[in-house]
Amino acid sequence: MPAPAMILSRPSSLRSADYQTSPVPSYQSDTTVLAPSMFSLDPEKQEGRELDTISTTYETFSVDRPAPAAIPPPEVGIKPWLAVLGGFCAQFCSFGMMSMIGIFIAYYRVHQLEHLSTSAISWIGSIQSGVFAFSGLFCGRIVDMYGPHYVTIPGLFFIVIGMIGTAFSTHYYQFIVAQGLSCAIGAAGLFYGTTSAITSWFTTRRGLAFGIAASGAGVGGIGIPFLLQYMFYDYGSFKAGACTLAGVFCFMGLVTVCVTTSRVRPTGRQPYRFVRFYVRPFRDPIFALFTLAMALIYLGIFVPNAYFSTTALHYGMTTAHASYLLSFFNAGSLVGRIVGGYLFDRFSKFLVYFCYVLMGGLTLLPGWYLATDETRTIVVSVCYGFASGGMLALFSAVIAQISPVTEIGTRVGACNGALSISALVSLPISGAIVGMDANYHGMQAFAGSTILAGSAVCLVLKFMVDGKRIRAS
Repeated sequence: MPAPAMILSRPSSLRSADYQTSPVPSYQSDTTVLAPSMFSLDPEKQEGRELDTISTTYETFSVDRPAPAAIPPPEVGIKPWLAVLGGFCAQFCSFGMMSMIGIFIAYYRVHQLEHLSTSAISWIGSIQSGVFAFSGLFCGRIVDMYGPHYVTIPGLFFIVIGMIGTAFSTHYYQFIVAQGLSCAIGAAGLFYGTTSAITSWFTTRRGLAFGIAASGAGVGGIGIPFLLQYMFYDYGSFKAGACTLAGVFCFMGLVTVCVTTSRVRPTGRQPYRFVRFYVRPFRDPIFALFTLAMALIYLGIFVPNAYFSTTALHYGMTTAHASYLLSFFNAGSLVGRIVGGYLFDRFSKFLVYFCYVLMGGLTLLPGWYLATDETRTIVVSVCYGFASGGMLALFSAVIAQISPVTEIGTRVGACNGALSISALVSLPISGAIVGMDANYHGMQAFAGSTILAGSAVCLVLKFMVDGKRIRAS
């Protein structure tokens, strides 16, 4: 009888019951060889394993062995921090642009759209916020299935084209299409693509990573007002200012596309099941309650961005000083985002988030409500920037904390889809409250009370999470 080409020893990890005899072909003797029965293992033990084909003189059979590690470990190497850099550039473009809506509204009121009411003009910013939030419903799922580049590349295209279109717009509907729709879709693609990528790379330092990435919005919010102030008023060209901003967004977006990768392999195309993807997550009471809290917060969180400048002008601040309020706001936001990420990793995550939301609500009501001079208005803008920066920076980190890793993108999208309604109606409601009789106190009370209501829900959420943790232990 010919000798076997190789000798296999029985793996010690398998039980004898896992073996069965296989007859040797008829031209050989009656001896038998032992061949592992691979299909008798428990299904749980088959995860992460592959089948290797091994040939011997007797027969060919498959041996089960651990597959090589396909997914790199989190927080190791340069790729995680490159993803953070991509998130920084993406938020410079997305939230940096959205936080500037107040400067655009103030300019439109006395130039291209001077014939329209403040409430009508504010629909531009409201549609922008609503489309940005609603786009998460699709962007998150696309990232889970195909990877971040499938949304960041279109996002770069839309935000640049939208800003160039804004530069050459003269009619109301043109501003709606260019700034309200195209820029918002682009900002959503850049933001949601990088958010999911950062989530996949970090575990223990996830809050810090999100804080650093979110600081891009603060940096953009500090620098962009000075650029727009110079181009709109000193240089005297709205077109030049908007086109220059489009060039800045193009550069930052290219960096985002080039450096952003995900640690988790895309799942590939899957049948579209709306209920499974976007309704089932709300069966989780913690996720549903957090979405409710964010819906209340979103009714007021962007109101100061749109009305800081116009409110300051109403109380006698000069145009130049009023336009710089958003720079003070974003300076506070920059610090709040980084500090929030640091605290998020070291203390109770829901407690940290609750404190940020409560601070934001109290800063507006009674803080902003009572600020009728320049000094107090600047203090309010810095403090509210700190609080709102933390709220926005840690929003995705909180969802990641309460979600399975393979569903984070989908859940972020589902939550943002629900929030799009709040974002859509927020500024028109505020503009209607201000009305023609300049009722700024009513608008300030509306913004502050909605965020305080959201903080109350966050407090309930914290106790629910703590109670669940105690029962589990």
